Amino acid sequence: MVLRRAASRTLDTGPPRHGVGPWLKRWTIPIIGAVTPVGLIVVNISIFIAKHLTEFRWTIAILAFVSGVMLNSWAGLNIYRVLQRRRPDHALVKEHNQEVVLVGGMAVIIAAAFLTALFCYLGLSSEKDLPSGLTFVTGIVAIAVPILLQFLFRRTVRTRRARPTSSAYSPGMPPTGPPVAQPPGPPSVGDAVRRP
Repeated sequence: MVLRRAASRTLDTGPPRHGVGPWLKRWTIPIIGAVTPVGLIVVNISIFIAKHLTEFRWTIAILAFVSGVMLNSWAGLNIYRVLQRRRPDHALVKEHNQEVVLVGGMAVIIAAAFLTALFCYLGLSSEKDLPSGLTFVTGIVAIAVPILLQFLFRRTVRTRRARPTSSAYSPGMPPTGPPVAQPPGPPSVGDAVRRP
């Protein structure tokens, strides 16, 4: 029993290590082993798509339109919120202009999504034109845009939260402002004893 405890103590190396080095030690062999099967799957899928490009062309164009509407709506909403926080006196964020901003924003969002879907449809017109460098670069940009926007929006929210406000209460410091009167509570047992 004592030997087992001693062996378990010697095997225990402490808390799990984090970072690139330990991650590479754990995952290098599985990743190398998975490269060939993933390559075979990608080749089979690409040949299947090339043979049925007409059907996939419509599917990809519809998906491009839907994802464009969703991404553009999300980006537009976040841009509007940032403008609302940074420039609350701007005419676009006034309450009486909200309907105009909403209708105009949706028109821009739908037009941009339609153009994205149209370019996808035209870019996949013939398998002889594939692979296309323009399509490849456009795809990489389309992947990078949401990631960059998310980074920028989260950074804006973080900087807003990091700014201290003068009226904010922090633990250990007395609250600022006039004292708040407390309502009278129920009578205690001592009050009942003191009464004649």
